[in-house]
Amino acid sequence: MALQRVIWHSTLLCIVQVCSMPTKCKLQRRLVETCYHLLETMGGTFPLQCLEDNVLVTFPTGVFKSSTRQQTTATEKSIYTTLKYIDSMFDTDRVPDQWAAQEKLDHFQHIIFRLIEENRCIMGKTQESLDDFISREASLRAYFDKIATVLKEKGFQYCAWEFVRNEILRALQFILKEDFHSMWPRRDPGTKHESLK
Repeated sequence: MALQRVIWHSTLLCIVQVCSMPTKCKLQRRLVETCYHLLETMGGTFPLQCLEDNVLVTFPTGVFKSSTRQQTTATEKSIYTTLKYIDSMFDTDRVPDQWAAQEKLDHFQHIIFRLIEENRCIMGKTQESLDDFISREASLRAYFDKIATVLKEKGFQYCAWEFVRNEILRALQFILKEDFHSMWPRRDPGTKHESLK
């Protein structure tokens, strides 16, 4: 009986130690890829009946560009901010019934939330010039405000949600296509990366 207690306490201490270890403040690329693929398959291709309702909103691609260390920090913060905006877009019970797989949406939302929670430390990183991030954040805010406006103006209808899904896929695609050596943890050489369109 005493041996079981010792084993139990040792196991518990190991678990507590592992859970309290600090994070490395690195986004997990595979989770972002999973979000992309879940969202992509959630509703299929963009419906033809929604083409008339499609609105042109240009994604601010410059928010993910970096060539200096300060810009890398601003880029990381921009990606984190993008994930927060994505989370807020789906923070509603008005998603369309046509998206057949509710479990895919739930899984997508769970992963986005996990990415946000696990990477709060990104926003605490310091950089020499805050102006760079502030301008990126303003571009992202304007972009997501336009998307939210379209969704509201179209009464949260199916085609409006397809527009939102399409735009968020585009944002995730820009994140995944950039080569962020300092952000993504090193991949296992044996791991194959699914290419994006």
